[in-house]
Amino acid sequence: MLGVDKTSLYKLVKRVESEHRVAITNPQTKKVEVVEVTPEQLINIVESEVLQISARQKIADPFLSSIIKEFWEKPIQRQSSIDRRAYYNEKEKREAIQVVRELMNTAINNNLPSNPDFWDRETLLRLIDLSYSGVSKRLKRQKILYLRRIPQFRTYLEGLVGSVKRYIETKTSALFYEHYLKLKELWNSGLINTEDFLLIWLHITTGVREGWGSEVTKLSDDLDNAKTSLVGLKWENLEFIADTVVLKIYEHKTQKVWRADLRWLDPEIVNVFLKYRQDKGSIIKTLSKCKTVKEFRRYYEKLLERISKLLNLQFKLTPHDLRRSHISILAELGIPMEISCSGLLDFGVGWEDLSTALIFYTRFSRYVKEKLLEEASKRKKEIEEKIKIK
Repeated sequence: MLGVDKTSLYKLVKRVESEHRVAITNPQTKKVEVVEVTPEQLINIVESEVLQISARQKIADPFLSSIIKEFWEKPIQRQSSIDRRAYYNEKEKREAIQVVRELMNTAINNNLPSNPDFWDRETLLRLIDLSYSGVSKRLKRQKILYLRRIPQFRTYLEGLVGSVKRYIETKTSALFYEHYLKLKELWNSGLINTEDFLLIWLHITTGVREGWGSEVTKLSDDLDNAKTSLVGLKWENLEFIADTVVLKIYEHKTQKVWRADLRWLDPEIVNVFLKYRQDKGSIIKTLSKCKTVKEFRRYYEKLLERISKLLNLQFKLTPHDLRRSHISILAELGIPMEISCSGLLDFGVGWEDLSTALIFYTRFSRYVKEKLLEEASKRKKEIEEKIKIK
């Protein structure tokens, strides 16, 4: 519009920002005049006099945003559905728009663009962090899932939840074998009682999901009646085959029954674990002394918070982090990913999607890095010897 080069434009912008004035030519007097103006005043002039209301950076009504207006008025196909004719209903759209309202309020309070049309990925992620910094991971995840119903935000939020493969947010909250050894030391020294140690050992060994977020198990359920994952582990599902001790597990998410060999992480702890064995009933109830799923969840989260401090971790362990720990330790010990994820040889967690595990659940420990560098050094020397000129 100005017909100037980038350098001239830069100087003009900097003068407005630093000196709060700009020289312009008055078309009536044909003279150059200096006008006192701030960047904020210029923005207000443009937004109120030049642009339409939908193009304003700061609005209070989400329906003034073209993105939100289109989302509300048009049929929006569900993001992941076998039936391609399935669309979000009015209730589901309202849930997403309510989250947008919350982010808009945060934007207003932090002097950021409150119009969703102006949100890029960086702004959206910042607003999410500011809005939900004090809430649980579960609630924050739910808010993100609601936002992903809005097509324009889907690509921004890929990698935060679900098994997508772009915009990866690396998961660093996992224990490795060295952490397990320290945990065992804490138990041997009496800083952790046997039952609590066995709970964590069992969770890492099996790599199961927690189970309290499923449709088949409610928080109010007695642990004896829990049907899936960690909270659904039962004594009657122990199997003794030759010298192995295998635990049969049902996972609601995959709707599969798979088996975990309890010996792979620490065979000697299996004998300690079997001292608590009952004919039937909940394994978790026996170890935790909790009655309901809800009671155990609170107990377990507090236990992991305490363990995080005892291990001097830079993050606070969550129950799901122990599922990540299962795969991370297997990877650290050299178990192939196709075995640790597929359920072959009773090692894994019954997955079929190796890429999801690789991207979201594993990171290599320093020992793996040292081993890889050691192997790389050996290979370099071999190559150097072969090409050496005699």
